[in-house]
Amino acid sequence: MGWRLLNQSNALPAHNTAAVIEVSEGALAEKVFYPLTFPVTVDPGCIVVMLTLSAHASVKSLEENILSHSAILLAVIVLSVLVFLCYAYAPRITQSISPQTAHGILRIVAFVLLCIGVQISWNGIHTLIRTALNS
Repeated sequence: MGWRLLNQSNALPAHNTAAVIEVSEGALAEKVFYPLTFPVTVDPGCIVVMLTLSAHASVKSLEENILSHSAILLAVIVLSVLVFLCYAYAPRITQSISPQTAHGILRIVAFVLLCIGVQISWNGIHTLIRTALNS
């Protein structure tokens, strides 16, 4: 998905097009939601991050355990407020960003997504090769 986003051509409509394409409401509704921020808020990755943070916070003394879990709770609250504000003011935020800037941000996010995918693949291949060579 990252490679596809990174290498997509600029699909900006021509302004001198005389023909108007009739679009149904269903087709328009399909293009309204782009799941760029969806993984940040409701992805299985969020559950994995919370479990990992909680597991790492639980191996210390009782005082450090309470402090670590309190910090995680505070981070969750702060992130929840930030996500709420971003969703609540999304129309205003998107109006202040030019389409070229949004396209550039999308390309950067696609590159990061591609890098994460390559890293995950490499970790799997590396572990497979090490396991095969040790047995």
